[in-house]
Amino acid sequence: MSHKCVFRKWAIALVLVGVSALALPGTGVQAGGASHAQKNTSRSKVGEGGQAHARRESVRTRNAVSRTRGGVYQKVQPAREQLPMRIRSGGVARTRPGQAPARAIPKTIQNQRTFTKTGQGRRYDNGLVLRKGAKITEDWQRHYFPRGHVHFPYYRSTFVAGASFRSPFGFYFGVCVPYVDIRVCHAFPPAVLFVDVPIYSGQNCQGFYNADDGNLINDPTLDQTEPGLNNALDEIVETFQGGNIDGLVSLIDPNMSVAVYERGQYQYSLSSNDFVDMTRDAIQSTQTISLDLQYLHRRSPGVYCVSGRHVYKDPSDRTRTVFVSYVLQDIGGQWTLTQVGTSPDMDQDQ
Repeated sequence: MSHKCVFRKWAIALVLVGVSALALPGTGVQAGGASHAQKNTSRSKVGEGGQAHARRESVRTRNAVSRTRGGVYQKVQPAREQLPMRIRSGGVARTRPGQAPARAIPKTIQNQRTFTKTGQGRRYDNGLVLRKGAKITEDWQRHYFPRGHVHFPYYRSTFVAGASFRSPFGFYFGVCVPYVDIRVCHAFPPAVLFVDVPIYSGQNCQGFYNADDGNLINDPTLDQTEPGLNNALDEIVETFQGGNIDGLVSLIDPNMSVAVYERGQYQYSLSSNDFVDMTRDAIQSTQTISLDLQYLHRRSPGVYCVSGRHVYKDPSDRTRTVFVSYVLQDIGGQWTLTQVGTSPDMDQDQ
């Protein structure tokens, strides 16, 4: 064999090796080094180890600006040790006058929230302050907090008219504490209801009605039309299915309240740190099977509602469902959670 033939064979082999390195089957890596991730057709990660790790890209919108004092924010009281005044029986939730001071947000919104541990709890880079876990002190708490500690301190095990409201996670029957002290619930009803309203047949919930053909949950152009929104949806899945509270923190404005709806009806609003602390307790107590976000609808410019079903195991090892609805608004150039709705698959006593 001539030297020329041997050279040609080595040259061809080197070319083939180079091509295979640029485009390995199943890796999604294209020639030129650009990565290409397949688009998920479902927000549920069942069958993939039970965890959904959101991409830690920014949840900025196309209108991203630095958040400053004043403007469109709905202010609530800051984190506190003392409760506001008690609400009169039969009345609506009220708070003392006063507004929370706006906290400065870094000009560059980081891709992943970082926090500093203090003697009082976590202090995040976006200004959100979460409580330090405390040991449970009452026997009834052991059922809901098997790990022996709790973050939100104002739960109530029984309903008392004029003294308690159903918790945002009260429809996770037997799993989450059903009620919260009414004094942490504020009357800040949003001007417009954006959450999806569930459909009931008797005592059974049939889920949500897909009102039109505008379901954008798998819209391939969503990243171009609404930058960051897909990432925000992944953060919700990561929080409740992956058990990572940092996903929710990325969607929280510490200067705003979160409106709570039950069966499509407004109940009250919670300060952001109260809602996040309750969520921390809920994801530790709940054995999630799947969180499947099925519908995404545009409610208004810069306002989207995403809805689906959260499937979990109750204490009797039965599979139950809570129908959930989350509203994400473009506030200060970042997708922000402003409304939360829950509905049980079937009404029952606690």
